[in-house]
Amino acid sequence: MSSHGAIKGCAACLDGYLLQIKVPAKAETGNVKAYFSGHYQTYGINVQTACDHQCRFKYAALAAPGGANDIAAYRKTRFNEMGQNLPIRKFVIGNNAYVCTETLLTPFSGREKMIPKRMHSTFT
Repeated sequence: MSSHGAIKGCAACLDGYLLQIKVPAKAETGNVKAYFSGHYQTYGINVQTACDHQCRFKYAALAAPGGANDIAAYRKTRFNEMGQNLPIRKFVIGNNAYVCTETLLTPFSGREKMIPKRMHSTFT
């Protein structure tokens, strides 16, 4: 939770959630396998949600079948469009399941955190 300007400009925090469901019948969907999440080893629906700095839900969407990853599900939501149209110096924060853009900030991971060797020599 961000308060007192700790992350100035943050409009919301975004994350996906797998809502577990019963195995859908073939008559209910054209592709039953699309609802299976290999990560969680269950069937579900990918729900994309966004909360404000007081942990209040500001957006939620049943975005995609459970087999879809968060970035694929997010790209299907209206929140994706809204996030791209944020005013200057406003942004959304997501985890590294999303792709970093000018309005959707994600953490660096793995090699991205390392200082390049040519830069390292200027600091030592």
